[in-house]
Amino acid sequence: LHLTLRPDLGRAMSVVVVVKNTFICVVEDEGLLSPKASRGRACTTDVATLDRQVLLSLVEEDTEVSKYGSLPDRVGATQQFARLAVGLNAGGRAAAAALDEIRRSVRALAFDATGSDLVVRAFEVARTSEARALAEGLRGSVGEAARSSSACRVLEQIVRSLSVGDAAFIAEEMLSQSPHSLALNVHGSSVLCRVIEYSSAYAHTSALIDAVLSADVDVLCCHKSGHEVAMSILSNGSAGQRDRVLSVLRGDAQRFARHRFASKVFEHALALCSDEEQNSLAFQVLARPGMVVALACHNFGINIVRALLDLPRMSKQVQMLLVNSRSRVSKDKFGSELMLELGLGKQQPKRMLDLTRELGLAERIEYDATVASIAIAGA
Repeated sequence: LHLTLRPDLGRAMSVVVVVKNTFICVVEDEGLLSPKASRGRACTTDVATLDRQVLLSLVEEDTEVSKYGSLPDRVGATQQFARLAVGLNAGGRAAAAALDEIRRSVRALAFDATGSDLVVRAFEVARTSEARALAEGLRGSVGEAARSSSACRVLEQIVRSLSVGDAAFIAEEMLSQSPHSLALNVHGSSVLCRVIEYSSAYAHTSALIDAVLSADVDVLCCHKSGHEVAMSILSNGSAGQRDRVLSVLRGDAQRFARHRFASKVFEHALALCSDEEQNSLAFQVLARPGMVVALACHNFGINIVRALLDLPRMSKQVQMLLVNSRSRVSKDKFGSELMLELGLGKQQPKRMLDLTRELGLAERIEYDATVASIAIAGA
């Protein structure tokens, strides 16, 4: 057995190495102990662990050296950021000087976690001409910036701070950067939402939305980042663009109403779209036997039922379906929660009786007529 000790470890103490079966026992030399000190116990470890511990200690030392070696640079950058922040908040000539310095290195600052905060603050205090000059520093880098966790915030601030024309270069450059993949990127989707929110009527933004919708819209609705873009299109897009999202939702309402992310798009459409669009989507739920009850007992679907209950034309019909299946709904975790919200829980028999009387034959006839009229309109 050959065991090599680190030189500094050897100088620190004298040891005796004893091999016992598969273990190595390292025992401190008694001669190094003071007369008053008690004898220490042997430190036992297996061979593999000993080598691993030595390597880890060496790696930790190298890491510390590297970290402290770069510390002066980071301290200098932090001091620079603090100085510029003070200048921006001071106003007057100090703010103008800080803005000019930020403008000269805006791209580097935008891609830095701390520097991006400084650039966002600069846009907040800058005059229109100064904000335009700052934005010019990111022209040609929009695709990369949109995918950056730091620089994407700067792009969003540009959209908020400048006019549609001055910020148009963002939509123009995103249009050439695979818009659908940007919509599925956690940072790119956020920039897309701001662009759609502030300039949906602009020609390049409209073309950008069309490019996003040219790919699989169902993938967009079901994606953890893309579904937010789909919701933004429903809120700000043209009628044709909204219909492309709605047609996908109508095509498989049961699947999308239960999906973790697509259900949010479905709920958003029921809350914000036009009456005609809401009715066409609601019909896909009401016309399928048992679907309302099934959604009421689902952790994501329950939000679709709540959205239907908020529609004046659909509320009574949805309540009737829930009352007719109250025994099943009340046994479910989510369904019982919904019944309590409606005042139809097991502890609320009077409300249940009153509603049952309200939803009598006349209500049933009205419900059938409503479903029929929606079906005709949908056709």
